[in-house]
Amino acid sequence: MNRRVIAIRGLSALCLMLLASLASAQPFAYGINSDADVNADQLLRINLDNGAATEVGALPSFLTDVEGLTFSPEGILYAADNATKSLIRINLDTAQVELVGARRQNLGFPTSLALDLGMTFNCSGELLMVAEQTQSLYRVDIESGQARVIGQSGGLGDMMTAMASYGDQVFTLSAENNGLYRINEVTGQAELIGTLDSVDIRDAGMAFDTDGRLWAVLDGSDSSVGRFDPSLILELNPLNAEILSVTETLTGIESLAISPPTSCNIAGPMALPVNAIQPLGIVLLIMGLSLLAVIRLKA
Repeated sequence: MNRRVIAIRGLSALCLMLLASLASAQPFAYGINSDADVNADQLLRINLDNGAATEVGALPSFLTDVEGLTFSPEGILYAADNATKSLIRINLDTAQVELVGARRQNLGFPTSLALDLGMTFNCSGELLMVAEQTQSLYRVDIESGQARVIGQSGGLGDMMTAMASYGDQVFTLSAENNGLYRINEVTGQAELIGTLDSVDIRDAGMAFDTDGRLWAVLDGSDSSVGRFDPSLILELNPLNAEILSVTETLTGIESLAISPPTSCNIAGPMALPVNAIQPLGIVLLIMGLSLLAVIRLKA
């Protein structure tokens, strides 16, 4: 076999691999349309690229404001019900729910508080939670559901409503100034990364996918004024809060879960916006196809 044939076959294999990697980059997430005007409180499987959503099943009727969806390192879906102040586990196939500790109000908050909760697991397997109204960071016991404040109450200094973790970093979104923040898990304080332009954050969810891309969902509904606009799916640059893409999906979704904690072997700041992998792959694919064409023409 001559070198030209070997080169052609090698380039063909490389192009096929790049095509496969680009084609597979179609992340799915789970969400709950807890603020929808019709057919609310459904566990949904959502295509993040086009916003298409499929119903998995309805949650129990006593859970009316489920948010803070997040996957544990073992792949178990957890959430918090803001109405009953309960930590729950959700079956991905049936939407059946298990109350952590077999009791309601296990988070330890009065049910009269409208907290608006966001949660994420970190790479140590700890469940972290933010509460918009208390402006505080909490660590949650996944056996009892009890939430305990980290640092000082109100230490976040802003109305945080969503959380996501990547490596040893934890991120949150503010419903007060549309900001993306990085959280210090020890002190319970937050550092502003940047603000999201042209959107209004009221209730939101956030998660990283397995490729390290940061996604958020913004609830477009406001029942107090009878507005039920579509929810928005955003891809964000975690380095500067730039909005990379916007897609509409069903109304009333304010939480997002994609995968268990990812990139747990990565420490320190991210050196590259994770979505840069895809444009780079496209460039390499074009270069490979062009070189393949030249070799074939000379054959």
